[in-house]
Amino acid sequence: MGQCFSDATDAQSKYEVGATSGKNGADLATRSADAEGAVCLLTGGARFCTTLELSLSCQHLKSADTLSKSDPMGVLYQLLDSGSWAEVGRTEMIANTLEPAFVKRFRLMFHFEKTQKLRLLVVDVDKGQETGTVSPESCDFLGKAEFELGEVVTARAKRFERPLLKKSGEAQDKATFLLVPEEVSACKDVYRFQLKAFDLKNVDTFGKSDPFLQISRMQEDGVTWLPVYKTNTVNNCLKPVWRDVHVRAAQLNNGDIYRPLRLQVFDYSSTGIHQLLGQVDLSTQRMMELASQHGSMVPLQPPPGSKPGNYGSLQIQGFVTETQASFLDYVTGGTEIGFVVAVDFTASNGEPQYRSSKHYQGDGPTQYERAIMGVGGIITYYDFDKAFPMFGFGGCRRGSSSTDHCFPLGPNGPDGVCVGVPGLLEAYKRGLADWSLSGPTYFAPVIRRTADMARETVNAGGPPKYTVLLIMTDGDVMDMSNTIEAIIDASHLPMSILIVGIGRDEFAKMHQLDADKKRLSAGGKTAARDIVQFVEIEKFASDGVRLAQELLAELPGQFLEYMRSKNIPCPNIWATQQPVPTVPPAPGAYPPPAPAAYPQQAPAAYPQQVPGAYPQQAPAAYPQQAPGAYPQQAPAAYPQQAPGAYPQQAPAAYPQQAPGAYPQQAPAAYPQQVPVVAPGQAPAPATGP
Repeated sequence: MGQCFSDATDAQSKYEVGATSGKNGADLATRSADAEGAVCLLTGGARFCTTLELSLSCQHLKSADTLSKSDPMGVLYQLLDSGSWAEVGRTEMIANTLEPAFVKRFRLMFHFEKTQKLRLLVVDVDKGQETGTVSPESCDFLGKAEFELGEVVTARAKRFERPLLKKSGEAQDKATFLLVPEEVSACKDVYRFQLKAFDLKNVDTFGKSDPFLQISRMQEDGVTWLPVYKTNTVNNCLKPVWRDVHVRAAQLNNGDIYRPLRLQVFDYSSTGIHQLLGQVDLSTQRMMELASQHGSMVPLQPPPGSKPGNYGSLQIQGFVTETQASFLDYVTGGTEIGFVVAVDFTASNGEPQYRSSKHYQGDGPTQYERAIMGVGGIITYYDFDKAFPMFGFGGCRRGSSSTDHCFPLGPNGPDGVCVGVPGLLEAYKRGLADWSLSGPTYFAPVIRRTADMARETVNAGGPPKYTVLLIMTDGDVMDMSNTIEAIIDASHLPMSILIVGIGRDEFAKMHQLDADKKRLSAGGKTAARDIVQFVEIEKFASDGVRLAQELLAELPGQFLEYMRSKNIPCPNIWATQQPVPTVPPAPGAYPPPAPAAYPQQAPAAYPQQVPGAYPQQAPAAYPQQAPGAYPQQAPAAYPQQAPGAYPQQAPAAYPQQAPGAYPQQAPAAYPQQVPVVAPGQAPAPATGP
């Protein structure tokens, strides 16, 4: 899973008002996400993020106008890390209705490892008010709601329906809203291609240059560039052939093949101050064209401020676009992520009654509790029953002298199951009273116990389930060889291991278990994949939220690697289950997703869903929506909804996305895309920046 950095791309996401209002508001939200992306690239992170579109409809709104119904508009905000709210986007205004089904969608980035708090505001727009610029606070209030994006993407059958609240925070009598999330299909594409360079400048005094290539993409402001990909370094070479590039479209161009890209070749320096050798501006579309012209090259332009001359050339080969099921495809289809917690009860933690103990309860949450709340707060959305097994290791039951290396802490069953994150915190405190600290520190028993649970989910059949084990420890492991063997065995199962270092130990062996560069091996066996992520909580000032972001960064990639290695298709458990009882929509309200309700989701809309890949999406996939299921929605109930019942969703429904909406993306918008150089022909001298 590559890094993913994004900014909004469609017209509706450029509306900016709210708690951070005006154009600066959305720009602030975009810059914040892009800054995280840049850090992710430079630190070699593997964050999962993708672009979502949220469709909004409302039912039973109150009438804010005296002589007619309301003229509603929806506005969505996101809470930034700074604590301020920034507008994500707004819908159009629909006149004279209490059951609007908006055409314009909210577009935003989904980050699995983050808690993304959202606020929805529905207002009545008066005559003469411009929907694109009016402040929602100056409009009549119709309803509000606050929720988290994780709730939306894991909602049953991708239908997140909740009551709208009054200004006081109380639920309104009847008013509700419905959000339907859809991942932007272009973001599911994966590009594979190879980059080569020829006749680069030699800037080293001894030997030759050590080139690597960095790709940056143009941001929405049309001025700044965001780094999104970096190749390996080829030492002492002026004709480098870099390793094949494998990058998600969401990362490279955010689903826009005409977005300008800047390819820069640098000479690597161990000081971190790399020297630019040459650069060229292209687009994904242009790169595809060059790859199809076998052997064609483009000359590199000189670095800014350098003299004209020959700075070498670049060649792109074997450009292939693949479409794969994404992490969200599995999650929204019903794949569950289970959560198992293991707590260190060894004596090195210190007796809990002393302030120096890592288990001391007197000064607010311990580091153990912060880790549980941080990671559990994310995972809880993806575990359907919120039943979390919890174990302790390295402790003795009070009154006994025998050390147990895997004992249940929760109140339910042999696996110590707890209900939700509050149940985990309660079981942790109760365990400190029931168990005394002992030792040594063994991981293998807990890992093998969790692996047995993961194995049971495979043997049980049904929708896939992926298990995440969180181990929290204050020191290095003492059964290293057994632990490595247990991890190798677990690497063949739907399972990942998160290890949190508590306190300030050196944790040398933990870094060995977190085998990012080389897979673990022992006894002639090698791990099928890397399933361990280790993080020290002290490096995040005991901040459980930041800790969770770092710990969970690699999880979607590990998840997908397992599903694809086992050829496990995306499920759709909602297709065979009855819907959750809801209040039937009133006439004119947003209808349930009947087969014809979303013409944009025709088979051609998702070419990656080859026959058999998503059998659950066959016409019979929603038997609960058979004729008669919603008698109020019979054809006669909607005479206005003849064939083409959703004229607002016709191609013209998105005028902001018409050709020309992004004039900078037209072919002529890229004068920097220099002519192709035929094979064997020297590139023309550059004329300067």
